[in-house]
Amino acid sequence: MVAENEPEHNRRISIPNIPTAAVRWYLVVFNALTLYLAVTNTLFAVARENAVGWQAIQYIATGELLKAGGVALIASPTIAEAIRMVLAGIWQERRLRKARQEGREEGRAEGVKEGVKEGEARANRRWAEWNRRRRESESKGELFTEPEPSDA
Repeated sequence: MVAENEPEHNRRISIPNIPTAAVRWYLVVFNALTLYLAVTNTLFAVARENAVGWQAIQYIATGELLKAGGVALIASPTIAEAIRMVLAGIWQERRLRKARQEGREEGRAEGVKEGVKEGEARANRRWAEWNRRRRESESKGELFTEPEPSDA
């Protein structure tokens, strides 16, 4: 039974006790596990009992299918939740890696802008100092031979 007043992420189906959001995962795991166990156990049982004829194989297959369904009913919620947790971890790691990369790119862009501003300020200071020395030299009537500052 699903509680209607619960938030969606807290709702659970009571018998296997799985979240309603995980029902699809549960059904996929349940069916895959049941099919795998039923087929492999039937093949081993047929070989072990030397079953001959379709009726004997049918009885064996039915019994193995019921056993496999019981095992899958018990194991599927745990396996489905483990799969969901692993996939959520992978997804979270990818999101985190993408956010880090975007942060690095943003930081690089800001760093380039700051570097350009600092470079321009440094160049402006060099030119202002050079111009100050040139004016002082001219005001004293001296010959000013200092080369212009380079952009390097």
